[in-house]
Amino acid sequence: MKELTLPISLEQILAAKKQQKEFDAQKTYNKFKCDTNYIGLLGEMVLNDYLEAEGVDFKWVKFNKQGWNDPDFIIHERSIDLKTTFSDVMWIQEEKFDIYLYAQINREQNELTLKGWLPKEEITKSKQTGINCKKVTRGNRHDWVFEPADMFDIEWLSFIGVGVGA
Repeated sequence: MKELTLPISLEQILAAKKQQKEFDAQKTYNKFKCDTNYIGLLGEMVLNDYLEAEGVDFKWVKFNKQGWNDPDFIIHERSIDLKTTFSDVMWIQEEKFDIYLYAQINREQNELTLKGWLPKEEITKSKQTGINCKKVTRGNRHDWVFEPADMFDIEWLSFIGVGVGA
């Protein structure tokens, strides 16, 4: 399976931590509070810088926003939610956007690897059938876990700068 690995700079890490701290002060969301909440924003920053460098026509919807009704990115009229984690799997609560892009940050926090993606329709189908996903319940919160082996290869997302067959 093709992957795309992007470098992470110390400046990006520090900026993500600073912005996440400001965002956490709002506390208008039900995300688990932990010391690594900034990695979602860090992933967005890294992908934003990559897309800009590649000359991709896109819009980054800024992270520090009230509520969760906007995607992280809009590329070629498709709404994209970047799911960044240290985990070996992609976690989703509710599918609202066109594409869910799974990215993993390595433990050294110097690389972000785009590992796979799923369209909203596939996520919905998997949740309904219980095939290719696992439900995790914590209190009243339900998450769905997807393995990279059950995702589409990122080379199929040529519009993010990954050429098909490259």
